Amino acid sequence: MAAPADRQQAFETPFPFRSTPPTVRLIGQESAHDPFALTVAAAWTCYGARPARVENVLKLMDPSLDEPGDEVRPARRERAQRLYPDLFAAGHHTTFQHANFVFVLDGVSRLAIWSFFHSHPHYNSEQVSQRYREVSGKTMVTPDLPEPLLEIYTAAIERALEGYRRLVDLLTPDLTARYARVFPARAKARDPEMAERVHRDVQRKAQEVARYVLPLATPAHLYHTVNGLTLLRYYVLANQLDVPGEVRYIVNRMVEEVLKVDPNFLGAPGHPLDLRLIATEDTPEYQALANLRANLDQTGNEEFFREFDAELGNYHSKLVAYNPNAERLLANAVRTVLGRSRDELSDAEAIALVLDPARNHYHGHSLFLAMHSKLMQTMNHVPFTFQKRISGAEEAQNQRHRGTLSSSPVLSAHLRQEPDVIVPYDVARVPEALEEYHATVRALWDAKNRLLDAGVPVEQVLYLLPNSHHVRFYETGTLLTYFWKWVKRLCYDAQREIFETARQETEQVKQVLPEIGRYVARPPCMLRHEAGTRPFCPEGERYCGIPVWRNYDFARIAERRIL
Repeated sequence: MAAPADRQQAFETPFPFRSTPPTVRLIGQESAHDPFALTVAAAWTCYGARPARVENVLKLMDPSLDEPGDEVRPARRERAQRLYPDLFAAGHHTTFQHANFVFVLDGVSRLAIWSFFHSHPHYNSEQVSQRYREVSGKTMVTPDLPEPLLEIYTAAIERALEGYRRLVDLLTPDLTARYARVFPARAKARDPEMAERVHRDVQRKAQEVARYVLPLATPAHLYHTVNGLTLLRYYVLANQLDVPGEVRYIVNRMVEEVLKVDPNFLGAPGHPLDLRLIATEDTPEYQALANLRANLDQTGNEEFFREFDAELGNYHSKLVAYNPNAERLLANAVRTVLGRSRDELSDAEAIALVLDPARNHYHGHSLFLAMHSKLMQTMNHVPFTFQKRISGAEEAQNQRHRGTLSSSPVLSAHLRQEPDVIVPYDVARVPEALEEYHATVRALWDAKNRLLDAGVPVEQVLYLLPNSHHVRFYETGTLLTYFWKWVKRLCYDAQREIFETARQETEQVKQVLPEIGRYVARPPCMLRHEAGTRPFCPEGERYCGIPVWRNYDFARIAERRIL
């Protein structure tokens, strides 16, 4: 499709040099359909006088094009076939990252997504939201259990779904009243269309909260994009603890789909990649736990929970490591970028050039430009580590911020006899909802314990954990990666638990690094307001209803939030 005339004109920039202009060529289907040829072409490009062409590699790999007496083509084909596994074995893995695959996954458990597909930084996903879509429960991921145990499992699933539906109903009156405080005109409107909108908004909020009792067996559908290297790592490591059966099946199907379009993805005939699949019992996590259980006779778990929670104190995300000299370091880095001395640029001025939206208008842009801005890249030199105890529901969102890396726990080593869950703010407000919440969680927990006592493998029992189960871990990132995460999660549209986590984290940063801290506790509308970008709220019809940018006070940010 041709670009509109005005848009086309914007790209007609003259090349301001005497030398020949560089060329730009978009590679199309080769990325997904010809990963072998793309990898080889990328490698040849490193040594060639010109960029190697994927189509030339594809022609080379076609024996039907060989001519009698021509020994050059078969020899070059053999070299290409050997090069592919040689690159892999030598660790020249960047060549494998040019091929990207977009998979549509459906019927995948939330457990599989959390414990494997989102438990690393090298992916992109868009999955169905439990806020915007009601969970019907028509299909749930169900292990192959013998009949008496299957009844325990399915009864627990049905009880969870019943609790989910009851919670939606029980939470609706309180949420409706609070919605009316924020949007009084909408609540009073007689227009049927507006009444439907109010109902829809409240329904979504109720679903967002009620989802805390849904088990990890709840399926999801998603678009999932990975590059060739990541898919190969999936293939080798799909038998990790927690959900080896389901994950191995999905990963095998993913590789099968790629092999349909490129049979050489795992190596050409006679030249396979060295892909030794790692069995569950050979993983370091499994071996470490097996040794500890043999030594401790499985009596050490509760002591771990007591230690971890005591260290957290009143926080559910506690700052446990940072650089006390971070502000001077950040300022020095800014001065180095600009080639300026301390006399010319003070620490406070240098930090403001990066973090103050009134000075740095990149903060008002819809794209997060910090990754590419020379000044804002200085934020990479300011590290933070947080010790965290949050719900599985929040951690599923938290994982999507892939610049703040965590050491995900082995859930099978974190199981407890008694329910270990978060109680959402909105549930605690309504006594009837709180009672139903605890009853639903207890039903899931009791079923989990009964199945474990009956000898059901732990990875199958994990499907009964509710979204509300506590997840304990450590997480590390830099000011650059945390900054955008805090901006997005301090928005009143962010789900309340992760909003509270962002509030706690930025509050602690303000205490230990006050010059940096004065800039980190700002939601998107506040940044845009200070940068002079309109509209101040970028959420459109999802506007929270409170003009946060007016009389902004970080100390009151949580109490100002109504929904």
